Amino acid sequence: MITIHQPGDINERLIQKVAYEYEPLAIDPVLLQKIDQARQAFVRLLQGGTPCYGVTTGLGQLADVQLDPAEQQRNMQNLLRARAVAIGPPLEKSIARSAMVVRLVNFLSGLDGVRPALCEFVLARINDDFVPWVPRQGHGMAADAIANTHLFQTLIGEGFVFGPDGGKQRAAAALAERGTQPFMLADKEALALINGVTVSPAYALHLRRALVHIMRLANMVAAVSMEGLAARKDAVDAALKRAGIDSSTAAVIAALQPYLDQSEIRPVSIQSPLSYRIVPQVHGAMLEAMDRLRRTTERALTAFSGNPMLLSGAGKDEDRLLSVGLFHDQQMVNQIDYVALCLTHVGCLSQRRLHRMMQNKHTGLTDQLAARPGLDAGLVVTQKASLGLEARLRMLAHPVSLATGETSGGQEDYMTMALPALERLSEMVALVKTMLAYELLAGLVAIAQRNKTPGRGVTLVRDYAWQRLEPYSQDRAPGPDVELILAMLDEPEFNRLLQTIERAGVSAPADGGEA
Repeated sequence: MITIHQPGDINERLIQKVAYEYEPLAIDPVLLQKIDQARQAFVRLLQGGTPCYGVTTGLGQLADVQLDPAEQQRNMQNLLRARAVAIGPPLEKSIARSAMVVRLVNFLSGLDGVRPALCEFVLARINDDFVPWVPRQGHGMAADAIANTHLFQTLIGEGFVFGPDGGKQRAAAALAERGTQPFMLADKEALALINGVTVSPAYALHLRRALVHIMRLANMVAAVSMEGLAARKDAVDAALKRAGIDSSTAAVIAALQPYLDQSEIRPVSIQSPLSYRIVPQVHGAMLEAMDRLRRTTERALTAFSGNPMLLSGAGKDEDRLLSVGLFHDQQMVNQIDYVALCLTHVGCLSQRRLHRMMQNKHTGLTDQLAARPGLDAGLVVTQKASLGLEARLRMLAHPVSLATGETSGGQEDYMTMALPALERLSEMVALVKTMLAYELLAGLVAIAQRNKTPGRGVTLVRDYAWQRLEPYSQDRAPGPDVELILAMLDEPEFNRLLQTIERAGVSAPADGGEA
């Protein structure tokens, strides 16, 4: 059981344990008392006639429309209905669970003015594995409002959650199965639920796990290709630290050492193609981008992002509401776009290396790695397939943050587009993984043709892979082999092997994280 004593207790490690490892969560009663004091301050403001956006008024372009008490009560339900516009397959369960934890930060700060009862209800739903079904497509509203609506309308019995079989289940039925009534909202609580940055940092944390994995694979595949091409290893020599290289470039060089150590493969040329010499720089830039995103996301986990923001003082004259834009996390979406750009370079570099392996002048092997040149085409088609994936990757690299538009008649006139940017990045991760699989197949075949012992780490990878692949003695359809490799890249046993190789070289996983 993890107990939250203050909002700052919520960090990436806590979310990992709660959202992914299902550790139960609790809130310190003292903290709940502070939340109740803040709630009383909000009630005083409302009873004193202070207008509150989204409570006593409509939202967006309708912010100047005043609501009477009866309309205010009905509006709380409407807020959690009218904005549930997203469609398509759902975000992963772990993202939804993480988002529920992140939302607690805003509530536990006391700056949203909600009741302790809402905090406890959200907490109970996290602990009893009540996971909202949040569709992936159609998120163009300010911050995460559309995603938050799908996430939290479930608390009042609206919308859908994941059922016991992993399918879609009505939230009302899921609450009934738990012997729980739908939550009865009080003033401002519906607005507090849909407002702010919630799903995007949860999604960013989820993708960072995938990015750590993809960079571990990218380093491994680059090492296999170096051995397949018989590339010079000068560009990844540990002595390069004397050149004043940055720490991320140095981390890539360190990660490559255990793969290449003790290699018996001698270089075929005095200087290898540039795509083989700049692996540390391109992969290092990606690590740096990932670290920036990590720091930005960690800040977003504990930052208040609601609107309006409640300030409560020692006396009622010090209580006030501020209309703010804290839900607009430009830093996060900028960093997401930067990671996408750097990941594109990783994928493009893979395609270039793959192309070089098709050429005798660079490898000293048969052109196109054909077993029987002329009769066999070899693996040239893998490079053509990778080229098609690269075209899609390049297109997706365009900054989504610059696609911001305006809605609500100009009242909401600058959207962050964080969720579309993250969904795009998720697709890019899958594309790069497939490009790496094509390159890995070619690298393995090149090493087999060379018939020399590669570096110790590459040898372990080679031996593991050939347990699943048939030898390439003549042409066959490469697609099934690539699919086997893609499945292998996700095998826990294979990833434990990569981590063992890294530890042997005393190198840290990419971005300092864990796969």
